[in-house]
Amino acid sequence: MSRLSKLSNAGLKTGILFLLLSGAFLMLAAAQGYASLKIAAGAREAAMGETGVAGASSADALRWNPALMVKGAGIEASMHHTLWFLGTSQSSLLIKRRLGRFSIGAEAIYFSSGEIELRDSISSPDPLGSYHFADLSLGLGAGVEVVRGTRIGFVARYYHERLWSYSDHTWGFDVGLNYAPLSGFDLGASVLDFGFDMHLDAEGFKPPMTIRVGGAYAHDWTEEFATVLNLDFLYRPYDKEPGLRTGLEAKFFNILALRAGAKLLYMDEDLKLLSPSELLTFGLGVQHNWVSLDYAIVPYERLDLGLTHRISLNLAFD
Repeated sequence: MSRLSKLSNAGLKTGILFLLLSGAFLMLAAAQGYASLKIAAGAREAAMGETGVAGASSADALRWNPALMVKGAGIEASMHHTLWFLGTSQSSLLIKRRLGRFSIGAEAIYFSSGEIELRDSISSPDPLGSYHFADLSLGLGAGVEVVRGTRIGFVARYYHERLWSYSDHTWGFDVGLNYAPLSGFDLGASVLDFGFDMHLDAEGFKPPMTIRVGGAYAHDWTEEFATVLNLDFLYRPYDKEPGLRTGLEAKFFNILALRAGAKLLYMDEDLKLLSPSELLTFGLGVQHNWVSLDYAIVPYERLDLGLTHRISLNLAFD
């Protein structure tokens, strides 16, 4: 029996139960790790039904479709923080710089489970000690508009994961395509987190590769009112999990944005519609000159988390 298996017998099941209930999304028995990377980046996109492969804005484009880096302001930065109970949290920083038809970007995403008590059994009154789980993802990418309205992007990724005294790292990449056939209408496709194997003791797994395709339509109805409609289809090959997402943003006076979305499909042996308790997402944003603040409410009833709250701070300079 490996040392990691002995650790499991000494109480790792307690930690796994905590991780499931608190939203730390790693399943040690699964074929892929880094499940925290499945969390949608950016409060704006999360509020819009977790959509963005064709309509992500700000530096968050790096996590949705690297081809979208070429759009937007000259310099953009996005900062995110999500805190669950008992110290579980995720933080990220994304930065991009556009230079004409070219763009470069970088990002860092860090997830921590907080301290988890180690026990002989779930009912044991006294802990044997504590441990924690953490993962880090770093990305460096570039995008280019190859011809008018057609953009491609690439992000090279480094992943590092730690559980107790075990750690390992691996490499991966993202690729993306963005095509704008008409004014205000964008199509997008991306492959995210295509990575190589990593191991913790004898346990091997990959980052959670995600394939996304979709569209976005943005229209300014007047100088004071504009809307954006997103539609994404996603598929995670290692989980055999499809998803259909849609979202709407209404912006007033280029200051206030109201957002809503729907997460429609998931796979649980059979293809199913999400329950009403997890179907809808909501959020809002405020913008003043070069700074904007976004907030989202996203339910995760299947993980017993209820409503989760996201906050994003975005900076944009021409």
